[in-house]
Amino acid sequence: MTLPIIGITMGDPTGIGPEIIVKALSMKEPFQACRPFVFGDREVLLKTIEMLGLNTTVEIFEKIPEEGYLPQRIFLSPSSQLRADSLRFGKPNRECGEAMVKYVEEAVKWVRTGKLDAITTCPINKQAINAAGYPFAGHTELLAHLVQASSVAMMFLGSRWKVVLVTTHLPLKEVSKWITSDRILSTIRMTDEGLKKYFGIVHPKIAVLGLNPHSGEEGLLGEEEEMEIIPAITMARSQGVMVEGPFPADSFFNLSGPFTFDAVISMYHDQGLIPVKMSNFKEAVNLTLGLPFIRTSVGHGTAYDIAGKGLADPTNLINAILAASNLLKLAHNP
Repeated sequence: MTLPIIGITMGDPTGIGPEIIVKALSMKEPFQACRPFVFGDREVLLKTIEMLGLNTTVEIFEKIPEEGYLPQRIFLSPSSQLRADSLRFGKPNRECGEAMVKYVEEAVKWVRTGKLDAITTCPINKQAINAAGYPFAGHTELLAHLVQASSVAMMFLGSRWKVVLVTTHLPLKEVSKWITSDRILSTIRMTDEGLKKYFGIVHPKIAVLGLNPHSGEEGLLGEEEEMEIIPAITMARSQGVMVEGPFPADSFFNLSGPFTFDAVISMYHDQGLIPVKMSNFKEAVNLTLGLPFIRTSVGHGTAYDIAGKGLADPTNLINAILAASNLLKLAHNP
């Protein structure tokens, strides 16, 4: 069977994105699952290869080659021409912010025209892309804009749980106003559809967490459960979705007990991602629901504290690449 072509975006040139790409594509594992094609910057990648002391090459292509994919051969669409020697790790400038967006824009364009089968992204810097004039809170929002998706959601695939977020990159004080029955119902639907399409689960069973301590204690500790979350669950059930909740978040994630749900819907970022990343940080992969193509991402950030030191671990990127490849197989063979 012909291996899928997966586009990999380099992310922040001053973070660990270039390093984990070079390390990952110097190993056999990604090439056993797919044909990786990078959207990034040639000079930045070459400087990273020199820093790591590897024999990896970077080869420029205007269109994606059918063959020749091997470890230590990076096939690249040069989506930026940065002055690599002038960049400082952890200090992305406006050019870097523009480049981060350009990598994603190019990959989306290529996957939508059938040149790629899926996309895997390395971490970006949200402040840098905003400073460059792109008013998005992260990859998920940028991707939704590029494809004009009406609704998208982040599903984190951990070693133990699949967690989907109702809200993503928001200040905690803003979360409550975004917890609406329509948004929760949309997230439940996308989760149900995603579990069927990508994981072959015929009758998914979904859990929904509460927002407040003890799921609001019948209104004593908050009204969002009674006013928004329970009505969304009730509506989803009337549409045939197997969904339960709301469950108190503090006692739901029990490592010692059996887990009877296929996915968990969390109300906000840290509520859902702390347990996923705690159980196995290196395996946690982000899948975006609601896009017309498969997009996976690493579960970590730009890691400025270790950028440029040769310490970055490519395991999470490899897992994200493998997840994209495996999801393609399941999506094509329901």
